Amino acid sequence: MDLTFKQQHAERMQDKKAQVQAAMARAQVERGIVVLLTGHGKGKTTSAFGMLYRALGHGLRAGVVQFITGTHASGEVTFLQQQGLLGQGAMAQVDYHAMATGCSWQRSDWEADLPAANQAWQAAQRMLADPSLRLVVLDELTFMLQYGYLALPQLQQALERRPAGQSVVITGRSAPAPLLALADTVSEIADTRHAFQSGVKAQAGVDF
Repeated sequence: MDLTFKQQHAERMQDKKAQVQAAMARAQVERGIVVLLTGHGKGKTTSAFGMLYRALGHGLRAGVVQFITGTHASGEVTFLQQQGLLGQGAMAQVDYHAMATGCSWQRSDWEADLPAANQAWQAAQRMLADPSLRLVVLDELTFMLQYGYLALPQLQQALERRPAGQSVVITGRSAPAPLLALADTVSEIADTRHAFQSGVKAQAGVDF
């Protein structure tokens, strides 16, 4: 490796360091944020639970409402149960609610699912008003908007009125433009390739 390459590398690293330090100096606002994980790719819920585990690692209380997939067994939720972290209300490290019906592609009765959808949204509203919850995960919430179980103004109002230090993670496909505009951080996840499309069965520990 010649001297010129080493010098160029050192200069690039110094420039990068200066850019990062300048960005950190500009970012001085402290408040909760809204993170939106959308798109048709795999990993939205997994990413949201990764943030949940990060919050727990810092000793913070969190809340989770699972819409659509809430009745399906998942490794993320099972692990929290095994650790004794999951429950409902102020005594739980993770305040948790899942829709009673799961309201998924397996069902087609909109009115039958409506009471469960309303109950799930009430749980979400309670969590979004709780200052002791530093992170709230609203998993697959966009389907509530898409299927007409929740009006966008209701969601916007609850997000705007939440405690200042509370961050919210929303997941789900086809997020509407107003929700994209409201979020502080937006990640759109796309599939380049998915094993399921090649006939590979979903696997515990990988897909759920």
